[in-house]
Amino acid sequence: MTVVTLRNRNPVTTTFGIFVALYAITFLLGALLHLGARLLVGSVVLAEPRIVPATIVETLCGLFLAVSAYAVFARRDWAWSTFVGAHAFALAGVLLGMVAIAVGSGPSTDLNDIYHRVMLTVLAAGLVLLLTPTGRAAFGRGARGSHDRADPLSKAREQTDKPTGGDET
Repeated sequence: MTVVTLRNRNPVTTTFGIFVALYAITFLLGALLHLGARLLVGSVVLAEPRIVPATIVETLCGLFLAVSAYAVFARRDWAWSTFVGAHAFALAGVLLGMVAIAVGSGPSTDLNDIYHRVMLTVLAAGLVLLLTPTGRAAFGRGARGSHDRADPLSKAREQTDKPTGGDET
């Protein structure tokens, strides 16, 4: 008989993980589209112009986001820092794509323009949330978290706050 022990999962970090896994999938699908693949979604065929640099950036963003989602689901200590790094990297990739289109370095399509705007908003909002005390606490970081790796003095503070065991009156 196999006994499986499930650890309590923080619903906030689980939600982050689900969303970031979805972001990763959309970036990887974008990479396929920019390779020239056509994707059938219901009765609609999605197609984008072949743009190799976009394929490279979208693949890297998708992989980085996928690793950060794994870190959350596997409850790794490095989940928060990977989440922040992946969000920042993907945000930079989206901005690079928007600038490239704006200066005429690549073709513009409605699908690509909408995707860039949506991901810019979602990634920026996610990054801001991750950097707030609430976002940090959800990952066990910061003043509200169970352990603060960002503040090396926190352990020293905890020890000075503990009673020494003597009669303190």
